[in-house]
Amino acid sequence: MEQKKFVKFGLTTEALRSYVPLIAQEVIDFTSRCPEFQGTQGTANITACMAELTLYTASRSLQGKEVREKFDASFADLYHDLDMGFAPINFMLPWAPLPHNRKRDCAQRKMAQTYTEIIQARREAGGEKNSEDMIWNLMSCVYKDGSPIPDVEIAHMMIALLMAGQHSSSSTSAWILLRLATRPDILEELYEEQIKFLGADLPPLTFDALQELPLNSQVVRETLRMHAPIHSIMRKVKQPLSIPGTSYTIPDSHVLLAAPGVTSNTDEFFPNSSEWEPHRWDAGSDQATANEEDDEKIDYGYGLVTKGASSPYLPFGAGRHRCIGEAFAYVQLGTITAMMARQFKFRNLDGAKGVVGTDYSSLFSRPLSPAEVQWERRLQGKGEKTSVDKEL
Repeated sequence: MEQKKFVKFGLTTEALRSYVPLIAQEVIDFTSRCPEFQGTQGTANITACMAELTLYTASRSLQGKEVREKFDASFADLYHDLDMGFAPINFMLPWAPLPHNRKRDCAQRKMAQTYTEIIQARREAGGEKNSEDMIWNLMSCVYKDGSPIPDVEIAHMMIALLMAGQHSSSSTSAWILLRLATRPDILEELYEEQIKFLGADLPPLTFDALQELPLNSQVVRETLRMHAPIHSIMRKVKQPLSIPGTSYTIPDSHVLLAAPGVTSNTDEFFPNSSEWEPHRWDAGSDQATANEEDDEKIDYGYGLVTKGASSPYLPFGAGRHRCIGEAFAYVQLGTITAMMARQFKFRNLDGAKGVVGTDYSSLFSRPLSPAEVQWERRLQGKGEKTSVDKEL
């Protein structure tokens, strides 16, 4: 819990406000250099593209310019090898001598070395700050007993922070684009919403501007409802737990596993739950009203988060151990969605219907890869039509 409080530095409202232009610029840079987005139209494997893009957006915003400059496509490959360590078998046999575990351990050592080198270089330079970022913050933090955080722990916390900032956003941003490819009408509404509230010249995106885009936010929320980033959450029972309405009592030391995405995909709580419909969250709707009632906030010591305990919508868990990066996730996903809507039109490949299936092979569920869609860059000038427009 102490370590959660240490990283609160990067999750304040002021920090989130500063992240929007950084994330927006990363989207622009990525789509200008990514081989799959060259030219005026083409196809792209959205799962792979969003995994790489969110690695850059999360590192630039949460970890700072110096860390981001060390990241490239090869680092994304290392990150992927580390990510594969979340295979279900590893929760029982993390030491198993399996090929993906060897890659995981190798990637972890190389990534930790990258962070350690930055820390050591700063200490050798006298420890004088020339910027404010998470590494500087952790280098100055101490535990309650007065001991500073060892460099190796700082490196490991930076890896954990990167994974926390990238995982859910990687899969959710991919799902967002895949869903928009099935609903070009919603994608056009997103674009028109920006023109209406921000201006026809589409000025640089800011934190305040994001708050003026309700449909953009609803697209993120509806996608999280249908595609929970984490399909299983485990909690250790600390004292005997009676199950209401039954004679069962779960003894302490047992571990419970819950699937938070079940209730959000149940018609009892979300009518026509199998339909992706961002407008179900429109202001004044029954769903929006119910969500406001469930949005009571509490601070467990690392910033305000919604309790969520009584809500059927649980993409970030609930209670004391809910995801501390919830606010960051909404900012990152909202910025990526808005920037992609500004630049592109998406649609399914010819003859394709719906979206790809879900890959449950890791703790973090994601679209099966490859998940390809057709894209077309928007022309300059609002009134000009593209071939995608003509098909709508």
